[in-house]
Amino acid sequence: MEKDYFVPFASYGEDKFEEKRSKFTGRLWHVETAEEAVAKIKEMRETYWDATHNCYAYILREGNVMRYSDDGEPQGTAGMPILEVLRHENLTDCVCVVTRYFGGILLGIIEIFAKAYISTQLSDAIVFAVLIVVLLVKPDGLLSHKYRTWALEHPVGGEYPLGSLSMEELAGCNRAAIVVIARRPEQTDCTLTDSETQMLRSVTTAFDRTILVLATPGFVELNDAAMACPAIVWMGIAGQEAGSALADVLTAKALPMGRLPFSWPVSWTDFDAANAQADQFVGYRYFDSFGAELRWPFGYGLGYGTCALGSVSVGLDGTDVTVSAEVENIGETWPAAEAVQVYISRPDPTGAQPVWLLDCFARTKLLAPGERETVQLRFPVTELAAYRESACAFALEEGYYDVRVGFHSRGTYVAGSLRSMQRAMVRAVTPLRLDAPANDRVRDRKAAFTYPGEAEELTAAHKYAIRISPRNLPKRSRKKGRDFQGCYGDNEVHTLDDVRAGRCSVFTLVAAMDDHSLRQLVDQFGFCPASVPGALGASAALERYRIPAMQLAAGSEGLCLTKEIRGEDDAIIRRQYTTAFPSATLLAAAFSPDVCRAVGRAIGREMQEFGIHLWLAPSLNLLADPRAADAAGRWSEDPVLTGVLAAALAEGVSKYGAAVLRHGYLPEDAAMSQSALRDTWLLPYEIAAGSYRAALIPSGTFCGEVLGEDSPLVRSWIVDSRYRGMFLADGERYASGPQRIDLERSAIRILKLMLDIPK
Repeated sequence: MEKDYFVPFASYGEDKFEEKRSKFTGRLWHVETAEEAVAKIKEMRETYWDATHNCYAYILREGNVMRYSDDGEPQGTAGMPILEVLRHENLTDCVCVVTRYFGGILLGIIEIFAKAYISTQLSDAIVFAVLIVVLLVKPDGLLSHKYRTWALEHPVGGEYPLGSLSMEELAGCNRAAIVVIARRPEQTDCTLTDSETQMLRSVTTAFDRTILVLATPGFVELNDAAMACPAIVWMGIAGQEAGSALADVLTAKALPMGRLPFSWPVSWTDFDAANAQADQFVGYRYFDSFGAELRWPFGYGLGYGTCALGSVSVGLDGTDVTVSAEVENIGETWPAAEAVQVYISRPDPTGAQPVWLLDCFARTKLLAPGERETVQLRFPVTELAAYRESACAFALEEGYYDVRVGFHSRGTYVAGSLRSMQRAMVRAVTPLRLDAPANDRVRDRKAAFTYPGEAEELTAAHKYAIRISPRNLPKRSRKKGRDFQGCYGDNEVHTLDDVRAGRCSVFTLVAAMDDHSLRQLVDQFGFCPASVPGALGASAALERYRIPAMQLAAGSEGLCLTKEIRGEDDAIIRRQYTTAFPSATLLAAAFSPDVCRAVGRAIGREMQEFGIHLWLAPSLNLLADPRAADAAGRWSEDPVLTGVLAAALAEGVSKYGAAVLRHGYLPEDAAMSQSALRDTWLLPYEIAAGSYRAALIPSGTFCGEVLGEDSPLVRSWIVDSRYRGMFLADGERYASGPQRIDLERSAIRILKLMLDIPK
């Protein structure tokens, strides 16, 4: 017998009742299309916008269409019962909307999400957060029942066919939309595809509130469709907890406090112009010096609360520059924190210097609305110096050094000026004879970024005189250090245990080792098979000398290892994986050494658990181009931020193992001057050198020099940074071929590293 269907006789019907002080109003309409049903639902949501819920269900005979929504009620407790009533009565071509005003007595679980997506401040803010990814605006999810049905039919996953959706239907069922644009770390496509652009246009047209989430390693060129989104979140490569972190941020369980570690220009071609300048003009040093247009400058970021810079003062305490900055949360609802950034403008008679450079930074604590905190920063006056090729030294030039304080590179205030009355050599360095020209580029001062009132700030800024004296400024001796002369022993066979027990020195042990053993220890370091599954390699184990193998792991987001847990019959019971941490670029967005130190400790504990001794940490090379395939593995476009945070990460690891000072690759640019090399590209290595026990030697050539352990560039860096650790080489270790004395020098560093790493 064919089933009968009934169409409501009247075009509209309504009824009301009250249950436990909650008021319910049910409304039923005759409709013939999905568009009519969605229009009625939307009308009710707009009319009764203050209601706790507007649940609905509708059935259409054409195509046998059935839809429902719980609208935030516990899943399956509202929309489904309405639909079941319609089906039980054999009703079709109708839509029913039940409006509920909550009366104060709970009928089920407490609502999880607010009626809007957390904060009205989001609607007019571009929010950059540190550890963020995925949001469910409502328990039903953005795609409601249709998506859940599709997911059950496709248990292995895949991409949901967006073309089968009606944006108007989704907008009628949901209060907000989240669009995620994702790229893998190795992807270099930094423009939005046509399908992504069309999706954004469709969503922003249908939804008043759209959150754009950029799950990308670095820069993405944002077109008009993307900028139409009222909220944009850059999440980078956020690791395995990315989804939970994003949900926490967008539901206000955690606050977005990240700041951009790189400049975000309007077009990807702007990086081509920046890279063409090379030299010291990297990132904001180029964009701000040449007045290029930006979406968001270096160090920029917003939160739910708003902080303002209060009184700022600059002073001199002996040979240290002191900066005091008051930060106040001027919002009324949300806690907030800021990253106070101090920039320095150097005297620049030749025009070869960037308009300003980051010198130091510090984060405030989380401030309640109306709360204030005074941030104190201190740095030695020697950090103001710039490298002078003619003198082969860092020098303070005669003139004014302007101290700027703010929250990003284009949002600073001139807090004071330090005047050097004469030129003074601060630190001499090892001479380099590279085929590198002098930095003679002259930029157009008129093209540099400026802001209203800057000239008045420069005039009104308090001036301080730098008292320079050879006795109170540290210098580095120009004299060449004593060359390594080789090891001398007692012709006895010693072991590493003897060194640990104090019965002999490392030099004595190395002197007793034969040439073959030395070559094994040095040349095979990192190239022997690893005993840890998934590890990069290991060092040679020399039983005669009781020298154990050291295990090496690589990965810019953690160790990337798997441990197999086996039972008594050697069968695998389970597998344990290491944590996928946020990438270096995202860690840099924290502007917090404490965060990086905590991540380092967590990685160190996993190193100890998995039996890893060395971790090839993220590269210290600058993020000159966020479009690069390895962008996620680099920290920042700024050398100070890169060096400070990388050092903090290594300090966290050091309790359990050792992180490797990894080079990346120096740019092979014949036009780079020695000033740029010293002031910019090698600066993060010098800052972080004291925190690392091992370094990875760069491979290839630079300015015509073959890079290796005994190359002039590497040797000068060793001397100038006072690096005392060991070296790994992924290319040619020795430019002239290893001799016995070279092997002994490397073996000493390896053995000292073994002795330093905690067991």
